Amino acid sequence: MLFRSKDRHLSMESMYEYGSRVGFWRLHRLFERLQVPITVFGVTMALQRNPEAVAAMKEANWEIASHGMRWIHYQNMPEAQERKMIDASMQLHQAITGSKPVGWYTGRTSPNTLKLISERDDLLYCADSYVMTCHTTILIILNPY
Repeated sequence: MLFRSKDRHLSMESMYEYGSRVGFWRLHRLFERLQVPITVFGVTMALQRNPEAVAAMKEANWEIASHGMRWIHYQNMPEAQERKMIDASMQLHQAITGSKPVGWYTGRTSPNTLKLISERDDLLYCADSYVMTCHTTILIILNPY
């Protein structure tokens, strides 16, 4: 049987629920205690559904970059539709957080994503390409348990 896009993925849903209820707050406390500068790649619909987390991120002065409107595959999305999704995400992000994001990370890109993002004049960076060599990325793996 083939997986259909309308099928639910219950284990992923439970991760999202746990993350917003418990995981985010554990990391928030840890990063605030250690005074770690943070960039959050926030899915716009998830930010909209969790105003308490947005308020905590803003209070902590974290950067809230955009992770797109929804966590979906953009691979086969028509370019015009993807452009509309990016525009809508930028507008809603601004309404939710009080400012437009300066960074973008789609994650599940299409062949058009980088072109669409590069056409914008309101984003400073896009984390969907790893071809740049002038930045250093530090991966910190923490176990708060």
